[in-house]
Amino acid sequence: MADLPTRVDLFAIGRDFVLTKATKIDPAQVDIAGSDVNIFCGVASVLAYQIILQLAFRTGALLLDGADDEDLDRYAFDRYGLTRKGASPALGSVRIFRTALTFGAGTVPVGTKVSTLTGAEYITTSSASFGATDLESSANVRASQAGKATQAGAEAIRRFPQAGLLFDNTLQVINDDATAGGEDAEDDDTFRARIRDFWRSARRGILAAIESGARSVPGVVSAQAIEALTAGNTPARVVSLYIADSTGIASDALAEQVRVALDDFRAGGIAVLVSKSLPQIAEITLRLAFRANVDTPTLTDNIRAAMVDFVNSVPVNGTLYLGQLYTVLQRFEADGLIPTQASIVSPTGDLVPGTGQTIRTTVANVVVLP
Repeated sequence: MADLPTRVDLFAIGRDFVLTKATKIDPAQVDIAGSDVNIFCGVASVLAYQIILQLAFRTGALLLDGADDEDLDRYAFDRYGLTRKGASPALGSVRIFRTALTFGAGTVPVGTKVSTLTGAEYITTSSASFGATDLESSANVRASQAGKATQAGAEAIRRFPQAGLLFDNTLQVINDDATAGGEDAEDDDTFRARIRDFWRSARRGILAAIESGARSVPGVVSAQAIEALTAGNTPARVVSLYIADSTGIASDALAEQVRVALDDFRAGGIAVLVSKSLPQIAEITLRLAFRANVDTPTLTDNIRAAMVDFVNSVPVNGTLYLGQLYTVLQRFEADGLIPTQASIVSPTGDLVPGTGQTIRTTVANVVVLP
């Protein structure tokens, strides 16, 4: 498709008109900066260019790849009835325990506040009951604030901020597993990918529909459904579903929400076994070469960040291909990087995670050799 006319093109149209049609003024005045006719043509070209831009932007907003932000929300709801996932709170479970039976039986009620040592607050969403001889119980918890920032690692939830309100003020709390599902609002690229899955999964029942149903749950970013087969390669009427948030983990509470949501997506009589993912950290070592007169520290930081972003986009059970890492490096060739086959020291081949694992990395795990 041809490019839209620029302001210079529009000015040239006005200039040509003056040169060919003007009879009462000197046509050459159109090329003299500051002359009346020069200003008139210039203003007209600016206004016409803004109109063209507005038409282009509004036309683009009617297309999936051209719509952003509110335009994308409107596109998805008008055509598919889909809405963007908002920020979701992290979900998990805690173990509540005591060392003595002094206070006897009692219950830690729903809504009790617990927190991490850094101050991230959670509330219990199920009660934890103690018999007179019970030393521990458990409860599900949800972060008080939605978003990735309040997600807690294993053994991070350690405090009762209002311990004096408990039936036993000697109770202690800890989360044996990390919380999961704390995500910021769905970004445009992720939302677009979910919109594209609409027709592929519209009939429900198929594996793609089960995966799409899982990803519709707030906090779930990646899902893979695998059909179980008998020895004769016939369907065993069981589907294993692996789920993960953006950090590559999931929790029992998040898995339970997925099980409930799948009633609208799985086929009748087909059991879907939801399994939590665990992250598999990838170590990446680079040896980079640059053209002269390049800000190498800044470019190196940008490359490391791009590597982290790409690796952390690999889906649950997904393979990290060496060629994809090289493609990430090629993005920076115009900035002064000289990518070669020797640029990636490790891994030396494709990384295939174990079943139920998600490949992830951090900036600290992306090392650039001198």
